[in-house]
Amino acid sequence: MEQTKRTVWSRALYVADQTPESRNRLIDFLRAFSILIVVFGHWLAAVPFVVNGELTLSHALELDDKLHFLTWAIQIMPIFFMVGGYSNALSLKSVYRKGGKRRTWLAARYVRLMTPIIPFLIVWSILVPLLAVGVEPGLLKLASQAAAVPLWFLSVYLLAVALAPWTYKAWLKWRWRTLWVPALLAVVADVFRVNPDWASWATYPSWFNYLFVWLTVHQIGYAWAERGKELSVPKGVIALLVGYAALILLTVVGPFPVALVGVDSEAISNTTPPSIVLFAQTIIQIGWISVLSGPIKRLLSQRNVWATVVLISGMIMSLYVWHMTAMVLTIGAGTLLGNLGFSIDPLSQTWWLTRPVWFAVLLVPLLIFVAIFGRHEQKAGTGETSPRPLALGIGVLISAIGLGSSAAFGIASDEGFPLRWWVPLALIIGTFLTGMFTLFPERSKR
Repeated sequence: MEQTKRTVWSRALYVADQTPESRNRLIDFLRAFSILIVVFGHWLAAVPFVVNGELTLSHALELDDKLHFLTWAIQIMPIFFMVGGYSNALSLKSVYRKGGKRRTWLAARYVRLMTPIIPFLIVWSILVPLLAVGVEPGLLKLASQAAAVPLWFLSVYLLAVALAPWTYKAWLKWRWRTLWVPALLAVVADVFRVNPDWASWATYPSWFNYLFVWLTVHQIGYAWAERGKELSVPKGVIALLVGYAALILLTVVGPFPVALVGVDSEAISNTTPPSIVLFAQTIIQIGWISVLSGPIKRLLSQRNVWATVVLISGMIMSLYVWHMTAMVLTIGAGTLLGNLGFSIDPLSQTWWLTRPVWFAVLLVPLLIFVAIFGRHEQKAGTGETSPRPLALGIGVLISAIGLGSSAAFGIASDEGFPLRWWVPLALIIGTFLTGMFTLFPERSKR
């Protein structure tokens, strides 16, 4: 045991060696791989550059629409929701088998999701008033919004987790009908979205797709967990062909944009809110997972490879929550140093060749944040709380609203008091209602 305290790597090796043979290592790999794609994808898309002596912040997809096809490879959010559904199904199955309480399960899941977010909110709640002294309000709002953008996923996923005890029960009873219902509702919402001339309110139903689309994908995770394995290679190839055909018909031929992430210049977004195009992307990713699962699992049987996945998995939420803050603060530091590194022409050959340097620079503050705050993530869920159902439900809803609001509007305000105070307040209230920091918890140690 003493050896496991020496280094982060030795601890990862120790945990890797304790992995039971029954564990589906592919699930952990997909989660770790996806988070790296998200982090480096966001960093690649950001394009800070100097115009007439002043720093301009742009997006690679805004500067060259040919790059929109690149998002077909890096839009991996369906994997997160499928893997989440898979994990939640196995966890709930165990809870029901042991006669556990749904509220205890949900409270534990809430703690695991929210624990890495609390330090983030504290840091930004301190940073915003401090930076407001010398930073223009609009710029500070943009910076805090960029840093909080990743929280949109946690907002939606938190709702999916909150509904999981019921959606899983529904899956056990009605199977695939629980998938087709939200999928069809998403289709109806998108029919109105692409035909806004039908009525002045036509685009509003599409905002429900945050639940319709992602709950559909989450349900697929239940099916995966019940099946216990991936599709065969031939079926995976068929899924790829069907998925890419649907993607081309919906985007290149149809009314939806090619980019699978939000682009401000596009009239319709495939992610804000999500569109049915992401169903095609989900089918594609099911295909790739099925085709490549064999080689990946063989690779994961190697000790060092599996230990690397374990290492990333232990800090996955911290990487996700802090990676945009690392970029925002690095850009801020670069401006203080005379716009150091921002004079390269965007998307030029030199710009592309220097992206590895850009990644390496951003990794420094990110790893510092992970080293400081990652330990809180690893200790999350060490106890159990069983709050009252009504308080738990309200707390989860308020927390989801707070997370979504911070992602949509930022933590800083560009008028009046610099801190958008109701964002951290909503999350504080949510954590108390769910029993995470309650003064009188009904707690039992594991």
